[in-house]
Amino acid sequence: MNIHQLPPINNEVNFEDAIVDLFNCLDKTETYKKFGRKGNNQKGIDIFSTQKRTVIQCKKKDLSRASSLLKNELKKDIENDVAKIITENPGLDFNTLIFVSTYKDEPSLDEACNEIKQKSGIPFSINYWGWDTLTQKFLQYPELLKRYWANFSYEVQSMEQQFKRNLDLKKNIERDFARWLNYAPENRDRNSKFIIRAFDGNQYPHSNGPDEHGEYSWFGAEIKSLFYDGLEFITAIKDLYVDKEGRWTLTEIPNSKRIRTAQVSCILFSDIVDYDINGDEYYNCPHIYCKFFHKGSPFNSRYYYELDKPYNIFK
Repeated sequence: MNIHQLPPINNEVNFEDAIVDLFNCLDKTETYKKFGRKGNNQKGIDIFSTQKRTVIQCKKKDLSRASSLLKNELKKDIENDVAKIITENPGLDFNTLIFVSTYKDEPSLDEACNEIKQKSGIPFSINYWGWDTLTQKFLQYPELLKRYWANFSYEVQSMEQQFKRNLDLKKNIERDFARWLNYAPENRDRNSKFIIRAFDGNQYPHSNGPDEHGEYSWFGAEIKSLFYDGLEFITAIKDLYVDKEGRWTLTEIPNSKRIRTAQVSCILFSDIVDYDINGDEYYNCPHIYCKFFHKGSPFNSRYYYELDKPYNIFK
């Protein structure tokens, strides 16, 4: 079986244990733990971390059933569990609720989370992570693969190998991309446009339709700079709206200040498979081949900076 297709965990207890371990790895903490156990009144919560102010609800599903039934069932699950959290008040201070499932990533479930939040007016965010997203996260941690997929055939690098590989890549990029990275965009003698491509994509160069997340398997972006863990690209120019308390949003709000910003999207070295500095006959600029492991995107994070005041950062 392909390493990018981990089989879902079929045991409910093991699934919850794996999610506890995964989030402790992701957030570099040991504070995630189960909220009671099966048979207790869990008040719509399976896992929590008071330090990270995050609660998690696990949904292990029988994937032999029809996809349409699973989608509708999960929508109901999310709606009912949010209502339960509101009415039964688990007494935890949190600002993020995440539903994780052995069912696949599904845009309609992301939309359902947003609709429920808007309708109920709750102060915490609601997110859905399907098995596609969970697989991408688990693949970052060889120790979890060995623990929960002991009989699964895979090849993973040790942490030491990963570190050396990423360090070597950084050195090569510093050398090969010096004509871009050592100069501000206005002082570069080469165009700043790069092509970002999924290493396993098959659309380039003749077609490029969005996937189920609305993402594309290749596109152009302007290289900005190197950072400690990867490369930064300018991917859009956006208006931000900032209120009197300094809170910002991409949606216009009353009595806010509009600020013109550049959207900076970050690719980790660990997600860069390779690059071709010369490009090809279609685009004779550098091509970066990446893992599109972040809900169909190669970018693991984004931030914004004010165009007139580049030191003014919004994260």
